[in-house]
Amino acid sequence: MWHALSESYMQPDGFRMHLNSLIQGLRNVTFMIQKSKADLTDYEVWYTQFVTNVAPKPLMRWAVKSRNRIVKESDLELLSEAKIRWVANWITKKERKFTFPPRMSSNEMLAAIFSDPGNPRVGVVSISRRWVDKALPDYELLHATREVFIELCTLLHAGHAAAGINSCTLDEREPSCVTADISVQPLACMDINSSLRQEHLNLEDGFGIREVIHRIDRDDRQVERANRRYGNFSVTASSPIEAAPQLLEAARMVLRKDKYCEPMMWSYREGKIVDMISPTFFDQNGKYLMFHRLADRVETLRADGVVLVIEAWWAPGDVRDAQGFVIPPREREDRQEVLHVAAATRAGERLSLLAPFRRDELGDISFGDTISDASEEDMSQLGPFMPIFERWKQMDERGER
Repeated sequence: MWHALSESYMQPDGFRMHLNSLIQGLRNVTFMIQKSKADLTDYEVWYTQFVTNVAPKPLMRWAVKSRNRIVKESDLELLSEAKIRWVANWITKKERKFTFPPRMSSNEMLAAIFSDPGNPRVGVVSISRRWVDKALPDYELLHATREVFIELCTLLHAGHAAAGINSCTLDEREPSCVTADISVQPLACMDINSSLRQEHLNLEDGFGIREVIHRIDRDDRQVERANRRYGNFSVTASSPIEAAPQLLEAARMVLRKDKYCEPMMWSYREGKIVDMISPTFFDQNGKYLMFHRLADRVETLRADGVVLVIEAWWAPGDVRDAQGFVIPPREREDRQEVLHVAAATRAGERLSLLAPFRRDELGDISFGDTISDASEEDMSQLGPFMPIFERWKQMDERGER
């Protein structure tokens, strides 16, 4: 039902119909449990805990009130919004929300937004289409209903655990992500920041930035080929901070052999890797956009830790121009190539490792001593993580585990 809602996002009438069905379906979960309580092991224990700790949460109260309104009164009062995010650099960012008619095109939205001469003309602007309920203005509705779904999965998981059962008796369903397993973790398929609902524009050249995602499934034959080419290595640490030095060694092996190292980011949740992605960008504005989209991904997955491996430019100390702005390493004559491995957790742990390297006339790579995060100067290399840090803060403020 949630996927049907997502697929109808650009169809106002269909979206409203699927939203009504989904909210009633979510509410029916607790009705069905209550009806069957006499047959459920330790019902009073785990259901009472849910009623005490979870049911009073604002989103759960909203779900109950919304169901009552849909059944007894009328549809929810929906608003079609466009969230506009303008990014100039890692620090300078603005977000505004505009209310537009549901069928208004992105070009018409942009024309209305930039009719104000005070709006920026540099950087990257992103338009995210959003449906919100007037009674819940701070939550996009796919996000809100997903959070309710997760809480109900936690309830069902507690009931199954009390009965000593790991899964439901459920036959094969469509889509294939609907299985008999009951997960207490967010499902990756429930993407609350889909690229299908976002558009991006490079303000400096006026061209759109198209986002493309390629999925690569694990292939054991390719793994064996990689081991033969680069040598065997493994990442044994379960913490992003502890994994960073191991990933740096792996990246060194790749760079020595291939003479380049593709960017890679690993997302962690509760000590396990839940996502691997190789983010590609072609200019600085594309890089700014990419890291904001990586923050979207962290939010969707509820990742609590990340590790990034990337080739970068580095230069010691801050050098400023005549206006007092910091000159980025890529524009300095004393710049040096480095392998940069950065790790961070939602709990506030940070690590930055820089491995300087040089290329000789034949292209062979030699590494210098690794620079760790012993000083504030080195920690400034974590600037690209600012969108992720900000997203974690927002998740904490909403009380999302």
